[in-house]
Amino acid sequence: MFAQVSTTPGTALIEEQTRLIDYINNTSGDFDITPKITHIIETKVESTYKYIKGLSLSEIEKAKAIRSLGYFMEDIREKTSRQKLDIFDIPGAFDSYEKVLKALLNHKPFVNLLTPLTPRRAQLLATAFSQYEEFTLLNDIAVYKRVASAPDFILRFLEDKPGFRYTDTLLVIAASHDPLKFASHLRQSNTSLTDSIQSITNIYFQQIVSLSGDNRASELLPFVVQLAENRISADTILKTRMEVTSYFQLLVNTLIESKGSKSPVLFQKLLRDGIKKKSIAFYVNQVNDLHNSPDPVRFASVKGLRPEDLYYIITTAGDELYTSSYLGLYKRLMQHFRKQSPDSLFQIVHFDNFQIFMRLAANYNTLANFLSNMPPENSAALLKRFIGGIETDTETGLAKAMDVADCFAGLDSSKHLVAMIENELRSNLVRCQSGQQFFGMRLYSILLQVFDLVKQHDSFSKLWGTLGNYEMLTRDSLKNKNGEIVELALFYGDADGIASFNNFQKQFLNKKWEITRNTSWITIRSVSDQPIIIYANLPLDNNEELDLKAQDSLIAFLEQQSTEPSVLIHRGHSYHLANTLKRLTPSVKLAILGSCGGYNSAISIAAINPDVQIIGSKKMGSKSINDPIIDVINETLQNSQDLSWPDIWEKLQARFHKKEFTL
Repeated sequence: MFAQVSTTPGTALIEEQTRLIDYINNTSGDFDITPKITHIIETKVESTYKYIKGLSLSEIEKAKAIRSLGYFMEDIREKTSRQKLDIFDIPGAFDSYEKVLKALLNHKPFVNLLTPLTPRRAQLLATAFSQYEEFTLLNDIAVYKRVASAPDFILRFLEDKPGFRYTDTLLVIAASHDPLKFASHLRQSNTSLTDSIQSITNIYFQQIVSLSGDNRASELLPFVVQLAENRISADTILKTRMEVTSYFQLLVNTLIESKGSKSPVLFQKLLRDGIKKKSIAFYVNQVNDLHNSPDPVRFASVKGLRPEDLYYIITTAGDELYTSSYLGLYKRLMQHFRKQSPDSLFQIVHFDNFQIFMRLAANYNTLANFLSNMPPENSAALLKRFIGGIETDTETGLAKAMDVADCFAGLDSSKHLVAMIENELRSNLVRCQSGQQFFGMRLYSILLQVFDLVKQHDSFSKLWGTLGNYEMLTRDSLKNKNGEIVELALFYGDADGIASFNNFQKQFLNKKWEITRNTSWITIRSVSDQPIIIYANLPLDNNEELDLKAQDSLIAFLEQQSTEPSVLIHRGHSYHLANTLKRLTPSVKLAILGSCGGYNSAISIAAINPDVQIIGSKKMGSKSINDPIIDVINETLQNSQDLSWPDIWEKLQARFHKKEFTL
């Protein structure tokens, strides 16, 4: 069927190419880039077909190779439709396909070609070459990559797949990811992996195994590399552990040294986990818990810490910090740089966690202050590093672009910083255009549009027009099949959570609402023909995790009733938000993040549910901000109106003196 004269692809191949191109044209809204991608597809298909037809192969082998190209395009279309592949990945996927095809047809090694690929692209190639005898190896590599990217499930996978080709490597990854879980698994007498574990010669892995029964393991595991290489003894570590600051600084010093050496990157996770756990246990919990105390008392635990210590507390435990805790730590960090440029900090830590630090500084509006305390050429270099290269991974590129966009509003008052940002955005756009990096072209084009609007202090509605149609959330889109709008409000049982719950409940003590109560939650129902139903768990004792149990009971009840909330309300400190995110489902169309710095989790929520609209506090979250927002939204819905955000913000302007919220 494919044995045609000329280099024109065969009929079946053209049909598959047409289906792929039609799908892209009909589903992609990017009218500038889509034609270029479809042109690449046409060019690649024709050149690949020509290459295959020109080889000295039998017609059967040529037909098999051509079918692989058809399978490849079919799988691209299927995975793109299921949002398991981005259209911006397609040119790169074709490049990978060509390289592996040529290697297979010429009997050359191909494993190294798959090494840098994502699990999705590796699986795409395995599917394409399913007719080849090398398929088993290709598929095993793709499966390995997929399982390795979700290390929590490695042991379960290996128990179900005895004899898997890459068992040893996966075991090393599992041990480095969660050694305590790994150790627990080792203690199971019926494990089928014992022989594999004993045969692995990796010295770091065997060090973890040797600590599996040690009750001091949690203190020693961060230093697995140093212990295995006999560069430190267990006794030295445990002696240092007797003094909190000394142990924490040993952790920090060891990580910094490993960044500047050839230390195995895989096992750095143990060190990073140790730093995060101790940051929270030694410092963050105290600073947060003492938020009503004077600063000398509140920040006593971090007194005397070095700048690199404060840096790692901020960048490893930033999501656990109250906004005021972050600001207090940032202030103390900057006090170390009164006589030198603060960017010298990055030289100390080898730019480790640089992107995280810049993101947090942007989110908490300290980035302008940070950059203004150094020479202009230094701040330009940092911005160049922060802004450049965000397109390298389609799975993280959007999040990085949002991080970059976050910094615009905080820097727009500084003319020289504005000029630097604009120059970097334009130079990166030109770079992506010249290299046909379509994902980068899209990201930097959007960022330039957003940046121009920020410079002009333009209206929110124009900004929304750039990023998508988020001016409106229709009432109908929030209703379930019974015509009800169901809201789920989650509270936590600390002192602030109890106060927040009491204030929240007071909003509904009027004739427009009815409230019923049981042992775990309250139900608030509007008195109208088109009801709004709000379920809110009781803020029971947080120390005993009774608040989480109340949430579990409420969620179980909703599932039994086949009730799916379309509005999710988080009320509590930012460190509780991780528990709330577990309750996020595809049915949620609006998430209201009533916590300090709730805006910082917008990316995480968008990753779970890309269609959700998010309202979050940029800095401090409080009942004086959150309750009016919730009140106006529910009042609008009670009046059978759509949620027009410009109208809602206009109503709220009279209540707010500062813009502490963002959409």
